[in-house]
Amino acid sequence: MTSKNPTTSFMLFSIFFYGICSCSMNFINKFVLTSWSFNQPAILLLGQLPLLSLVLRVLKASGKIELVTYDLKTAKSCALLSVLYCANSVIALVALSGMNVPMYNALRRCIPLASMLLGYFVFTKRPTFNIFMSIIVITIGAAVAASGDLNFHLKSYAMGITSAILMSLQLIVLQYNGTEKHLTSLDLLYVNSINCIPIVFTLSLGTFTDVLNYPHWTDIGFLFSFFLVVISGCVLNYSMFLCTTINSALTTTCVGAIKSGFTTLIGIFAFGDVTPTAPFLVGQAINFGGGLMYAYAKFQHTRSIKENTQQLQNVKVVKT
Repeated sequence: MTSKNPTTSFMLFSIFFYGICSCSMNFINKFVLTSWSFNQPAILLLGQLPLLSLVLRVLKASGKIELVTYDLKTAKSCALLSVLYCANSVIALVALSGMNVPMYNALRRCIPLASMLLGYFVFTKRPTFNIFMSIIVITIGAAVAASGDLNFHLKSYAMGITSAILMSLQLIVLQYNGTEKHLTSLDLLYVNSINCIPIVFTLSLGTFTDVLNYPHWTDIGFLFSFFLVVISGCVLNYSMFLCTTINSALTTTCVGAIKSGFTTLIGIFAFGDVTPTAPFLVGQAINFGGGLMYAYAKFQHTRSIKENTQQLQNVKVVKT
């Protein structure tokens, strides 16, 4: 259950929690999709959603958490979020299966710019100059790094760009549902999970024959990897919803840009499918520097807001 007025420590926890989950999930997904040659992203997602909704339902029934009642009204209120979530999740996994982790991250780093622009039009909220400049630096770094990809794959790049746009839209809608419709991160996670089950099931209908004929269903190593993806996906979803509703869509996307600096370094050595070129290395450095600039600018902005709020409260106390 999230608080309407979260503490700074809880806000920081949600940021680091999402960063760690997002970082590890890239490699877990990549391992199953490529090392095990299980190129069925819709099936991976279909395994996560029922488990996630069931766990939340059990926790509610045991009195551990509070959840909104799932009915037609709540389902409709999150309908757009669910469609965007399904489309982004499947397309992102398709993109990841066709490109290396560093280049996948390079495309994903374009999300902050899109989120900033969409946030301005939806919430009429202007970022500070420092935040704006840090996002520009992040985006420039992404473009430079992507230009150094020697293993360019048009379909994967198209899917990656599409996923970045969908992710931006998804986070904006998620933030809107949390702030304007007064739904907690757990409420949104619960409703979205149930909404998405029939959508993903429909998307995966044409793959069932291939899935049934997959040769490694009796392999302990694959089964462990498969269920690790399912469980990790559930945790990642919660961390993303929590970070976005506690902070903002822009914060979530910029956390993703910062963590991608670490996943890029690991990804160079993890799968052996990366040829680091000069533009690649320079772009990664620029991008990571922009991420650090954003973190500092965000800290300054948050501290300034709290100081102004405290001053206004002190003035009111004096007047009374």
